[in-house]
Amino acid sequence: MKGYWSKTGPDVLVSVRRAIGGKDLSQLHDAVKKEFLTLDEHEQSVRQVVAKLETGFLRRFATFQHE
Repeated sequence: MKGYWSKTGPDVLVSVRRAIGGKDLSQLHDAVKKEFLTLDEHEQSVRQVVAKLETGFLRRFATFQHE
């Protein structure tokens, strides 16, 4: 996860897109792992949709060229 930080005096400010807070490292580890698995599943479904779009486009393009 991408984040940005800024240090002003003794304070460090951190800004992240999706933060997970807590004190129990085991629970935090599980939460982060679950989040990455969810992102992987989403990425796979997006790739499948893009592949179908590309295939459909190539078929239509090939048909157009033969006309």
